[in-house]
Parts: sequence; structure tokens; C-alpha cells
Amino acid sequence: YADDITMAHKIEPGEEEIAACNLKNTLRRITGWGRKWQVTFTPPKTQLLVVTRTPLEFRLEFEGLKLTPREEVEVLGLTYDSKLTFRTHIQQLARAASRKLTSLRRISWLLDSRGRETLYRAQIRSTLEYSCLAWGGAVPTLLALIDKVQERAWRIITDGQPKHPSSLHNLQHRRDAA
Repeated sequence: YADDITMAHKIEPGEEEIAACNLKNTLRRITGWGRKWQVTFTPPKTQLLVVTRTPLEFRLEFEGLKLTPREEVEVLGLTYDSKLTFRTHIQQLARAASRKLTSLRRISWLLDSRGRETLYRAQIRSTLEYSCLAWGGAVPTLLALIDKVQERAWRIITDGQPKHPSSLHNLQHRRDAA
């Protein structure tokens, strides 16, 4: 949508004032563009995320509304946090995939292992891999939450049989390949 914009700006140490000025000018230009093309923005929905290891202070306004930095923002279904740990995103991802896996387990008696695997790939693994290029470099302890979901899926797909070479590649391997 024309009114759904994500802006990013790199700020070098010591150039905070210049960056704030550039961002203010860009926000003014966006406002002007919106007036010209009759696009109405919703300033209260506008979010500001400052990704930094050190505290950074500057004031930004959008259409007269002061933008307050948040700890997390969601963009296209991906939750970014101010330290880029992706902790919240990965935890939510693991919970959502676990709920879907519960549904698969409930209907598993209706399908053979190939059908269960197909359903897993389409409905669950696709969720686990959504935008993994952004969050795939998270710490191993967080990524392990997602890997556990696939391990549980494997047990459902194979009716608890011992592991054998699988067409379900390790999720870390798939993230690395992506």
C-alpha cells in the first residue's frame, strides 16, 4: 500500500544531528507527497525503532505527532527489536508452529506418513522459514526452539519410528542454504 512505508537510515557515531535532520526532511517530503497524491497517513500508527547498542536521543515528528522509540516493531509479520535479537519473533514463531503441529497430530491418523509430511511442509515448515534471511543469524538457543518443533513433527510424521535419512533437511541447513 502507498501508505505503508518502512524507512531505514544508518547513523554514524557523532552524526546524530545530521541524521535527525535528514530524517526530518524525509518525513516532510513524505507528508508533501501524500498531500499531492491524496494519500492519508495515520501518524498514530507510525512507529520508530532505533537499533543501537548505545542510547541514542533525537526527536522526530510525523505530521505533528512526536515519534517515540519503541523496543519492538512489526513489519510484514516480522518482529524487530532494538538489539536485533529477534527473541520475540522466534518465540512467537515457535508457539504458532506448535499450535499448527498440534492440529497435525490430531488428524495424523487420517493420513499416511507421506501425507503428514506434505502437510507439515506446506503448513508448518513454511511458517518456520518465513523471512529466515532476516532472523536466521539469531543465537543458537533461540534457533533451537524452532528446531524442536521440527523434531516433534518428525515423530508425528513417522509415527514415533526411529530416525532414518529424511527428506526433511535440518532447518539450520535450510537457513544456511537460503
